[in-house]
Amino acid sequence: YRLYLSSGINAEYGGYNTAWTMDALQSILPNVPMYHFDMATVWFGCNDAVTPGHPQHVPLEQFKCNLERIVCRLAAEGIQPGNILVLTPPSVNEEMLDVKYGPERIRLNTVTGQYAQCVLRVAEERGCQACDLFGMFSKAVEGGAQPFTDGLHLNEQGEEMVYGAVEEFVAARLDCKWAIPDWKELHGTT
Repeated sequence: YRLYLSSGINAEYGGYNTAWTMDALQSILPNVPMYHFDMATVWFGCNDAVTPGHPQHVPLEQFKCNLERIVCRLAAEGIQPGNILVLTPPSVNEEMLDVKYGPERIRLNTVTGQYAQCVLRVAEERGCQACDLFGMFSKAVEGGAQPFTDGLHLNEQGEEMVYGAVEEFVAARLDCKWAIPDWKELHGTT
């Protein structure tokens, strides 16, 4: 691992969808001169993609509009579109969800995949970087990996997959003078 001298704001709102985030954007991105953002990650879709009738559900067209508005708001804050990483929702493990939450499925890969494709389209249309977590997680599960704790939430392996994608994005945008070696590299222990 590399360490980077930078600071960031984690504006994670667990359980939120894009519609609720639109209402909260003013508090997430305060319009205060001391804030200057060079990069941003945007990760939505898991909650929006639940089946209609569930409180978290956001119809696909509204999801697309909300995601575009979020990306445009970040650009209005001065972040270049190429420095915005938009991540798709990962696939889900429907069988694990059945065991944990019962057979009434509110999360389906067929639906989540549609939201993932929408995220990729928005990123392309807006000139943002994209990370296809849906494809990455689907492939990992097909290969025998199990990156979930319950079929939706990520375990350490899943978190490492996301971290790797985000770290690659950040590292490519930081001047190498900001990268410092991990302490273990300084003493030859890895």
